[in-house]
Amino acid sequence: MSVDETSAMKTALDGLVREQAERRGLRDKKADEIKASAQEVMTKQVMTAQRYVEHRRELGERKTKSGWSTDRSHAEPGNASAFDDAPTFDEPAASFTPEPPARAGRDAPRRAPRRPAPVDDEDDAFLNNRWRE
Repeated sequence: MSVDETSAMKTALDGLVREQAERRGLRDKKADEIKASAQEVMTKQVMTAQRYVEHRRELGERKTKSGWSTDRSHAEPGNASAFDDAPTFDEPAASFTPEPPARAGRDAPRRAPRRPAPVDDEDDAFLNNRWRE
């Protein structure tokens, strides 16, 4: 290998090393910019979330102070559960033994099948519900 070839290779290698260092610097700079913008966005989101939480707390305080709370335990403190004063049974419950079903004899009258109600097409739209029958 000649001196010229060696110096050309050395120069090319120095150029590649310099280019790699410049690319690394640009990549680090861009990464720092991205981190800074992400930090800014996250800070704004945290501030927005804090404002929302404070707003919800204020609404909760207004709700209980003004008396329009829908929670029954706060609205009527004397309202207790119906099971609080339930009687207690000291004796153990008797075991339950079901009776066999009574057999229907031939004397028992059979029920007629239910006939559907006649449909009235003239009904008002709000009065034609089947649950009224």
